[in-house]
Amino acid sequence: MKTVRNIAPLAALALALAACADGGGPTGVSADGAGPSAALVPACVEFNVPPLGAVLGSPAGHVPGQGVFVENGIKVSVHKFGWIGGGSAFNRADIVPAPAGFGAGKVAWVNNINLGFDFSGLSFVPTTVKFEWRDLGGYENLRVNSSGLYIGELTAAPSPFGGVNVAHAWGFIPGGKQGSTSLSGGPVKGLIVGGQEFYLDNVCAYP
Repeated sequence: MKTVRNIAPLAALALALAACADGGGPTGVSADGAGPSAALVPACVEFNVPPLGAVLGSPAGHVPGQGVFVENGIKVSVHKFGWIGGGSAFNRADIVPAPAGFGAGKVAWVNNINLGFDFSGLSFVPTTVKFEWRDLGGYENLRVNSSGLYIGELTAAPSPFGGVNVAHAWGFIPGGKQGSTSLSGGPVKGLIVGGQEFYLDNVCAYP
């Protein structure tokens, strides 16, 4: 099991948001603060809504399945992270500045927790979803639509999975690997993904 990585000197700012059960609708606002953007294509979560330094997960008092924000009509929630040997953790995701060579602006640093993305609030049903990641250790979790939870290296996730094709474009970097994952070939209604020493950015849905 990985230990918590300290992202200092970021303050642990809790988001004051309503709780919801798994499968329920999180509360929040879109990136422009005016509610979900129905016409935006692609619709992306770029982690622009939470403030820099925000903490999602257990340290912020969130519970598994709770909605934490909505960005461009995509509902984001927090979920337990499954371990290969059985059991689970519910740790934290920090909103941090994009590290050199990955993402832009703010990104999520994910440590033993999963983030969920619900696309049911969009004006279209996505047939493709893409997300960018940097993996610096440990393993990952992935769930697509109503699939079971995949636990292992993200780049070894099966395809098809959850009724869609899974493809990766990635390469090695110092200390780990970095790339993007594409889910395509069918409706993508929801996605859950997380890791242990894992950056995540630009989760985008396309019609």
